Amino acid sequence: MEAIKYSLLSSLNDEVLETVFENSIVSITDSLGRIEYVNNKFCKILDCNANKLIGETHELLKSPLHSDRVYKNLWRTIKMGNKWSGVLADFSKTGNPFWLDTTIIPLINEEQKNVKYLAIYNDVTKYHEKNIKLLQDDLASKNFLKKIPLNVFTISRYGKILNANKRFCSNKVNDLIDTYLYDYFSPEVFEYFKQNIDKACVDKLTHEFELYDFNVVGEKKFFSVVVSPNFDEIGVVVSATIALYKITKHNSSSNKLIDAEAKFRTIYQSINVGIIVVANDKGNITEWNKGAEAAFGYEKEEIIGKSLTVLMSDKYRKGNITQLKKTVNRIKNKQNVNAVEMCCLNKDGSQFPVEFALSSGKIGDSSFYCAMMLDITKRKLLENKLKVKTKDLELFLYRSAHDLKAPFSSAEGLLDLLKDEKVSEEKELLMGMLDTVVKDGKELSESLSQASNILINKSEIKKINFSKIIDGVLASLKGVEKFSAINFKVDVIDTCDFNSYQEKIKYILQNLIQNAIKYSTDIEELDKSYVNIIVRTSQKEVIVIVEDNGVGMHKKKIHKIFDLYYRANRFNETGHGLGLYVVKNIVSELKGRVSVESSVGNGARFEIVLPSSV
Repeated sequence: MEAIKYSLLSSLNDEVLETVFENSIVSITDSLGRIEYVNNKFCKILDCNANKLIGETHELLKSPLHSDRVYKNLWRTIKMGNKWSGVLADFSKTGNPFWLDTTIIPLINEEQKNVKYLAIYNDVTKYHEKNIKLLQDDLASKNFLKKIPLNVFTISRYGKILNANKRFCSNKVNDLIDTYLYDYFSPEVFEYFKQNIDKACVDKLTHEFELYDFNVVGEKKFFSVVVSPNFDEIGVVVSATIALYKITKHNSSSNKLIDAEAKFRTIYQSINVGIIVVANDKGNITEWNKGAEAAFGYEKEEIIGKSLTVLMSDKYRKGNITQLKKTVNRIKNKQNVNAVEMCCLNKDGSQFPVEFALSSGKIGDSSFYCAMMLDITKRKLLENKLKVKTKDLELFLYRSAHDLKAPFSSAEGLLDLLKDEKVSEEKELLMGMLDTVVKDGKELSESLSQASNILINKSEIKKINFSKIIDGVLASLKGVEKFSAINFKVDVIDTCDFNSYQEKIKYILQNLIQNAIKYSTDIEELDKSYVNIIVRTSQKEVIVIVEDNGVGMHKKKIHKIFDLYYRANRFNETGHGLGLYVVKNIVSELKGRVSVESSVGNGARFEIVLPSSV
């Protein structure tokens, strides 16, 4: 354990602490990650005043420059009482990037519990930028791709050129970088080109097609194009590789196409990142690349000509073959083909899961099938661990919520009894404060209970009666403060049946309506507060709108309101920031989307769009 006892830190000589804080970039956060102290050096590198940082969550621990995996490892380490070290990066308030060599040390109390976290940073921005330049220079010096007699580009999903092997359209490689590939073709070709690239990225399959364009003197020029999606470690398409081959004589290009095929084969065989296996229409392996060799353990000479079933696990072979046949039939019928999971077999007898996309092609009268595979062993292990952890957390939340209810209810009852007794003004004031605390605690436990019921109870999909649900929610909220001062307008038009999970829909509506009541303003009798609840259904989706003329929230804070424990309205100290967090998660689970419009003093408008589950 590498934590420092909080009492030990407090007892250190002030001169020692002052020296450390003056010569380092320092921040201190509480156990929930909210900033309690930052020194001048920290404020300087963020270009932000300390008053704006104190009390806020640590934005450096939410930087888009890092993956969730980095932060999960960081929090897991310090929550266990261990020191975490690493480099964190973010942007300052003025948009300048920076990198900090970071050490985070938990501060524990006498009960060995983490109470705060001390973070000490070292600015390594200059060194990091220097390293990036060195890497870029190193990559630029490699001329392997320049020797390939094709124009090869790596592009983003939107067509921006990230890399190129040689000149194109009289432009040098450096001039091509960060431009858009589509810009080098006429507008008539643009849409067709883009559709094929988008299709490859969506289907996660390699696509081959031909197109033609016109040069500056109006002559037709033909291109053979191969586009292949590039994946990250978890199988998400992050870019695409485009190979362009210019066909000088389109009507008599057989020999050139044969040459191009040989060149493509040479290129893909050298690829050792992805797993590529090619088989003929009889299911015998005809080609595979270095990645397949590494994954399955067979040398090329051992596997060429063997049946694909050699690569399949004995236990799941029958199911794998059935799935493979279905996929091939869909390809033959020109239907969309989704990625398929399969359990494969290594030469040494070990089994591993893969996800693959299958595509087909033809050489003369012979058909062939190309499987581009991704080893998903790590992903499967993480998924299984996540399922177990999720189940444990759901059970913990369920039990905690119900265990909290009883003591809060008992305390509330005792306070009611004390109110009937004669007490001094001082005691009456204390009882009032205690009453507020108990009510807040009871509200939190009830919210936790609602959230746990949503997570634990797996309700069935059924037709949703929005009018009935809204009436029930309004009836249950009649006792809430400010309810009687609000004009509620319910406008539900059910043109089509909408099917979903009733309890989840009810939770969303109850939370949004309750928030609208809580943050309403006190307006004169002739101009009362209002809450409008609008529902519109269609065959594919439902749109739910809850809008009010309450206190509203600052536009710059809207993106934070779905964060756990965040309260958008600083003027109202009630609330716990749990409801909207759960709402956001329910909407995501139902594959919907939520948007918010608001400004201070002008109320808020929540719009939720959910697809029908049937």
